[in-house]
Amino acid sequence: MGKRILFLLITVLIIIGIYFINVASKDAIEEIQKAVIALEQPELKVAHIELLEKNKAIAFYEWGHGEDSSFGNVILEKSFLGWKIVRGGSLYLLEDSKLNWGHLELRDDSTSYTDLLRGKITDPEIEKVQVITKDGNQYQAKVIKYNNKDRFWFLIADRELLDATLIGLSLDGNVIEEMQTSY
Repeated sequence: MGKRILFLLITVLIIIGIYFINVASKDAIEEIQKAVIALEQPELKVAHIELLEKNKAIAFYEWGHGEDSSFGNVILEKSFLGWKIVRGGSLYLLEDSKLNWGHLELRDDSTSYTDLLRGKITDPEIEKVQVITKDGNQYQAKVIKYNNKDRFWFLIADRELLDATLIGLSLDGNVIEEMQTSY
């Protein structure tokens, strides 16, 4: 009889734990969205939120329209008062760039990651983004679809991503755009 009660108690605690973890992550997304929207940029839309290590996140967003469209990201940190933006920025989308890349160093943000590359995909043929570092390491960036039609890509790494080669590929593997990430 004692073993049954112990088993039942453990099962109930596990179910309660899973429920609270699920609710906490949904609350985190909502809180992060509110923090990003508080930037008060015109026509701001949150594209994606990537939860990192404990109490850290990156939110990707776009704002503006037409020639004044921008794409950016912010680093957020959770404290006992909620989620707050630590730093970030956005860049205007360039007409002649299909990958519209941006770079952010993460070394100062107390994560195990060092670099972030990201960009909005403006060519509908680009389905994949490959990143080749100056050391020759190859990575597949994550491509995210948002707002039903827009897409962006990002790569978070534990090594330097500046001076890397970006390759925008079609579904067939054809190179649509290739460029260097350097300032």
